[in-house]
Amino acid sequence: MGVWAVRCDSGRGRTVLRARQHSAPYHLAHGLLDHSQYLICLGDTEAAETAIGEASGIADRLRDQPLLNRAADLPAHTRIRPRW
Repeated sequence: MGVWAVRCDSGRGRTVLRARQHSAPYHLAHGLLDHSQYLICLGDTEAAETAIGEASGIADRLRDQPLLNRAADLPAHTRIRPRW
């Protein structure tokens, strides 16, 4: 379990943990990227980068270029800070 999963008690975090246990790697990778977007909104860029890195590794092993592209597009957004 990555650092991001320990720090986030959201429904998304629980969903990703279930996906890790019961889903195909492709679906897990998408869940990790969805969760990383949520973490970015919270300002937890370290945890988001961890999730993005794991998703990228899965996408690389699957040789799924669209998934790799999606993961590659996210790190640039980790510099965004919440507005509240």
